[in-house]
Amino acid sequence: MKKNKYVAEIVGLSFGDGSLTFRKNGSLRYQLRGHVEEKVFYDKHIIPLFEKNIGKVNITHYTGKKPYYGICSENQYLCLGLKSLGIPVGPKKDLKIPAWIKSDESFLKMFLRGLFDTDGSLFCGKDYNYSEKKHIKLRMSLASTSYNLIKEVSLSLKRLGIHNLIIKPYKQKKKNWKDLNKIQIDGPNVQDFLNNISLKNFKHLSKYKIWKHFGFCPPHTSLKQRERILRSSKYSCSKFPFICFDTARVAEPGQKIRGENLLFLTKCASPMYLERKVEGLVP
Repeated sequence: MKKNKYVAEIVGLSFGDGSLTFRKNGSLRYQLRGHVEEKVFYDKHIIPLFEKNIGKVNITHYTGKKPYYGICSENQYLCLGLKSLGIPVGPKKDLKIPAWIKSDESFLKMFLRGLFDTDGSLFCGKDYNYSEKKHIKLRMSLASTSYNLIKEVSLSLKRLGIHNLIIKPYKQKKKNWKDLNKIQIDGPNVQDFLNNISLKNFKHLSKYKIWKHFGFCPPHTSLKQRERILRSSKYSCSKFPFICFDTARVAEPGQKIRGENLLFLTKCASPMYLERKVEGLVP
């Protein structure tokens, strides 16, 4: 299987949300899947990426209690090829970036993009210097039970000029789960990451675009909500002072809107926007 930067991205995607496992008959099966809201990311980016560089894959779409959308393959040539690239078979316990990826900077960048697109997180943290505690601090993070992977990713980012911190391991909610190791990228270093490595998953990019437009991004929003917010952002905030984050509908000051814990934007004296929780809304 030919090694190139696009194949390196596939390895990164697989280190994130992918898996290679043995079937009962001894054959291999490959799976890569995410939340159903990532369907467009899979259809427009991941599936064409695989079909151009690895081979044809099948779509998997589960709509039960924990829905997911993704791809899978039991083609043994494809599975063995992915294994030869450095994707481990079975549980991803002690991951290491394959040497062939580390040896080429363009390969490394694409690997990191794939890894952060699937397993990373982009979000806005609170700024406790303001009494309103607005979510204006742009951050990225990556967590894994594999300390070796976190250490190698941290060193790789620094090699590319992107400052980051390794956070002290913390326990997960379930007792028998391993501790999580975490990398955090803050402030202007996030912009460095996006400029030098980039992301393709709109799940992340939608948060960045909201932060870029409004100066902050509220937490706990779905991708559909963020898309509606971005569509509604074409309205002038001087004319429409409030935008409802539950429905992304423009609302006049004091207007009652059905729902719980709706978040609004309101313009303040500074160029920054305030975030505030509206209490006592109509249930």
